[in-house]
Amino acid sequence: METETRTEEITAPDGVTVVAHSWLPPGGTGAVRGWVQLVHGAAEHGLRYDRFARRLTARGLGVIASDHRGHGATAAHTGGLGVVGASGWRAVVDDLRLVGERARSRVPAVPLVLLGHSMGSQLARDYAQEYGHGLAGLLLTGTFRSLPGCDPQTALDELHRQIEREGRAAASTFVPRLFGSFNDPYPFRTGFEWLSRDTAEVDTYVADERCGFPFSAGLALDWVAGNRKINDPAQQARIPRDLPVHLAVGDQDPCHARMSLVYGLLEDFRYAGTRELSWRAYPQARHEILNETNREEVIGDLVTVVERWI
Repeated sequence: METETRTEEITAPDGVTVVAHSWLPPGGTGAVRGWVQLVHGAAEHGLRYDRFARRLTARGLGVIASDHRGHGATAAHTGGLGVVGASGWRAVVDDLRLVGERARSRVPAVPLVLLGHSMGSQLARDYAQEYGHGLAGLLLTGTFRSLPGCDPQTALDELHRQIEREGRAAASTFVPRLFGSFNDPYPFRTGFEWLSRDTAEVDTYVADERCGFPFSAGLALDWVAGNRKINDPAQQARIPRDLPVHLAVGDQDPCHARMSLVYGLLEDFRYAGTRELSWRAYPQARHEILNETNREEVIGDLVTVVERWI
C-alpha cells in the first residue's frame, strides 16, 4: 500500500478558497496516530514538501499543508502569485487553524504538531501565540527571529506610501531587496544558490513558476507587521510554556545573520519560560535544510523529534 494523497479546496470565513494538500499513511485515516501540519515559506508552496511528507506517513503520521494566500494553488483565488487582497498575514494564520481543524475532523483525538519553514516559521509562531494550547509541538526550520537587515518602522512607512499611491496589489521591491545580498557569498549561477548546496534542488526551485516570485506591496506590508507582532514580548509570552519547541537551521543560512537571529529567538523562548526547548544547527547547510545535501540526516532528526512529541 502507498501513501494516499489528496488536494482539496476549503472555504475560509471571508469566502476565500484555500487549497490544501494532505498525505495519509498506508491504511488511510485508520492508520493515523498523529498529524503534522506543514507551513511553507515565502514564494513557494506546500507540494514542495512531498518527499518529507511521505517520510512522515511511513511512520503512521498524517500530513497536511495549505498554500498560503498569494501562494501556490490558493493564489488563483486571491489575485495571483504574491497578491492577497485586503487580508494577508492575519487571515493566513486563521486559514492555518481552519486547515488544521479540517485534519482533526478526519482523524480526531490524535496530537497535532506544527512545522513552519522560513516565513512559515514566523506564521507558526503567530499560530502558537493564538492557538498554541491545541498543539503537541512546534518545530521551526530555516527560522530567524526578525527580518534580516530590516528596520520595521522604515519598511512599514515605505510600504504604506506605495499602497497609498498604487494600491495593495502593486508589485513591491521589498522582498528582492531584503534577500538581494543573500547570494553574494556564492559563485553566481541562478541567484538562488543560498537555498541549498544541492544544485539539482536549486534548479528545481528555479524551474517552478510557483517559486521565487515578488510580493505585492500589501503582502510585504502584512509580513513586516506580522513580524513586529510575533516579536512583541507580550505576544511571545502567550505561547504555552509547556509547548515543546525545536529549532533546526543550517549554520550557513544567510537569513539568520550568522546565527545571531537564531540565538535571539532562542533567548525569547527561554525568557518566556518555554520548558522544553531544543535546537540544532547543521554545519555548512544553507536555508532549505529539507532540500540540502545532508537532507537524510535532517529528515531523520526531525522525524525523531516529531515522534517524541507524538
